[in-house]
Amino acid sequence: MNGRDRILAASGNFFGRRPYVEVSIAPILAEAEVQPPTLYHHFGDKEGLYVAWAHLAFAPLRTQLRIQRGSTLEEGLIAYAAIYYMMSGIDIQQVVRDIEGLTRDSSKEAVYGSYFEAIYEPLCAILIEGMDSGRLPQEAVGRLADLFLAGLNALSVHADRDSAGTAAWFVQRYLHGHCRSASS
Repeated sequence: MNGRDRILAASGNFFGRRPYVEVSIAPILAEAEVQPPTLYHHFGDKEGLYVAWAHLAFAPLRTQLRIQRGSTLEEGLIAYAAIYYMMSGIDIQQVVRDIEGLTRDSSKEAVYGSYFEAIYEPLCAILIEGMDSGRLPQEAVGRLADLFLAGLNALSVHADRDSAGTAAWFVQRYLHGHCRSASS
């Protein structure tokens, strides 16, 4: 593994686990067994490393959270929630909070773009399909997505013990509050 890859791998043990401003570069470089010039050569600075790490951290989610069309609204949301809960090692809400701590607008846009593409777009696609089928009321998809994500995050403590059960339970409650009819 080259120096760039070692730095990215080591940064995953720090970023997304605690606030960006509390993460120091020194322990990342020590774990990666590289010198500071390697960081500056590949990433420019800590913020550049954070942007690269966030893009890499969200990459598997972009694939996993794209639920196949043809599943029922309930199946799609349960699959989405279960995958969301099974992501280990990254506190998505911390990453979203960290965006404001970045100094460059381009960095903020890049990290937010990675989040939006990996987390928000797949959820909105499921919800829009639910609206198109008549299962969900026609309303602002962003509102429905924000409510769904807020519920997922509020229950994340319980998901640590039983991610599949928590996902199914939450989706049932969410749909009960938003669906037009009980049939799929």
